[in-house]
Amino acid sequence: MKEKAKKALGRGLEALLPDIPQDGNRIGTPAMISVNLIDSNPFQPRVDWIDDDLKSLSESIRAQGVLQPVVLRRAQDRYQLIAGERRLRASVMAGLSEIPSILREADDRQMLALALVENIQRSDLNPMEKAEAFHRFCNEFSLTQEELGRQVGLDRSTVANFQRLLELPEKVRAMLRTGQLSMGHGRALLGLSDETRIIRTAGIAVHRGMSVRNLEELVRNQKSTGEKARRKKPKVASSEVSRLEESLQRVLGTRVRIRDAGGRGSIEIEYATLDELDRILAILKKNSR
Repeated sequence: MKEKAKKALGRGLEALLPDIPQDGNRIGTPAMISVNLIDSNPFQPRVDWIDDDLKSLSESIRAQGVLQPVVLRRAQDRYQLIAGERRLRASVMAGLSEIPSILREADDRQMLALALVENIQRSDLNPMEKAEAFHRFCNEFSLTQEELGRQVGLDRSTVANFQRLLELPEKVRAMLRTGQLSMGHGRALLGLSDETRIIRTAGIAVHRGMSVRNLEELVRNQKSTGEKARRKKPKVASSEVSRLEESLQRVLGTRVRIRDAGGRGSIEIEYATLDELDRILAILKKNSR
């Protein structure tokens, strides 16, 4: 059964639900179902709906009616959407009380597949909706990224790049959901390993309206700076230098730091007031005689 489902994905409702008869009371003809009896597909990958798009569709439906029936399955004394949520939402917005529908049979696995196939190739899905849909698709159907790519018409690397967006911090994923950042921005940010830096850099990109190329350059610079800082290891003072520091501190009565670099370096002597500086200078003059 699983193999059959795998091969069918990506070819539409008829391929996913082959040879399943419609309800015997309305063979070949959609029936009008009350919108109040229809629940959303519980496996719907789409989270964000664009009001302007729905308003445009609702105006078309108000003028022309619903041209393509929604597809439903029975859920006790109610119905669940298999496909057509935009049409349903726009129909409700247009004030319709009923919508043309076709009843089909589908188990939960088929519901998930149908919802994903209907939505996954939509250009207006945001990157995180696609990333989450790909991840769920692979898990539910035990598909590799390459197998999933074949089903939805994408190469393996594209599927992998979408799924990697799930590794971003939640604050950054929210920016991708709202359209503040694109998938390209998300991919660039994945070049940073520190969560705090990723969030801060994402905020900079949004605030400055940075292009993907500019963000990639910023990430490269940050990585380069971080690598240089890691390579520049702090020198540990030798026991002889430490002994000399302690000796000078006892003589001068203040903090002294010797910075030694192979026999060359500098001495830092701290003072809090000009009077203290005069006191230290007097000690140095006295000891230099």
